[in-house]
Amino acid sequence: MRKIIISILCIINFISCVPNEMLEDVKVSENIVEIPNEEVNDTIPENDIEYIKNKINVDNNDKIVDYCVKYKLDGINVDFENMKQEDKDLYSRFIIELTPRLKEMGLVTSVDVTAPDGGETWSMCFDRHVIGDVADYIIFMAYDEYGVSSTKPGTTAGYDWVKLSLNKFLQTEEIESNKIILGIPFYTRVWTTDPSGKSTSKTVSMKKTESVIPDGTQKQWNDDLKQNYVEYTDGNNKKQIWIEDIDSIKSKISLITENNLGGVASWQKDMELDEIWSVLIEEINK
Repeated sequence: MRKIIISILCIINFISCVPNEMLEDVKVSENIVEIPNEEVNDTIPENDIEYIKNKINVDNNDKIVDYCVKYKLDGINVDFENMKQEDKDLYSRFIIELTPRLKEMGLVTSVDVTAPDGGETWSMCFDRHVIGDVADYIIFMAYDEYGVSSTKPGTTAGYDWVKLSLNKFLQTEEIESNKIILGIPFYTRVWTTDPSGKSTSKTVSMKKTESVIPDGTQKQWNDDLKQNYVEYTDGNNKKQIWIEDIDSIKSKISLITENNLGGVASWQKDMELDEIWSVLIEEINK
């Protein structure tokens, strides 16, 4: 049976939501766990970078294990973003050392990664092949195709882009399909282009998207992106929205069954439409 992972399990150095039954039924836990990023108080030899790196890894892994025991967690989800490309191997080592310790306790390790193509600190900082080989699951955050740093408007997660990226996970990175969790967005962006041509965006949740679209605005279905699209004016500004709704989510979820993926994750809880959970259950169990 495929998995539905609600938002994020436990994000190291971030506040996170921990579902009580993450690998069984769809159930939201009220437990909130924050793992602080405490300083290492031991004396560190001056300029001994390797010692520092190893010490931080060991101490962090000890703390993670302690928190798993304290809060009776089902597993850990690791989500590091905007890392330096030169730290790629160090990050892989962190996962290599953490995962077996959690396995000994019967806990699950999942690691979030971005699409294979992108910038040095957003995409090139992950060794997806190593992470996919070591961790129980690798969660592909299949969103922000056009994100907050984009200089031109575009979709948050077009079907064609998600499918192309998945093929790279499977073929180029050679990750086992049943270890890949597809992360889908419960949000989109409202793009604004001013008369000078400058474009900016604001995030809007799936459940509030319809409320920001003016009455009478016609939706257009894009079959490549498998999304509805709207365009309208607000004063002198042009507005564009590539909509995430039930239809767009169903299209992306179809890639899970087609590629025998391990399941689905989402960002972020409480941005979704109420009916999305029944849709997810139905679609991933086809």
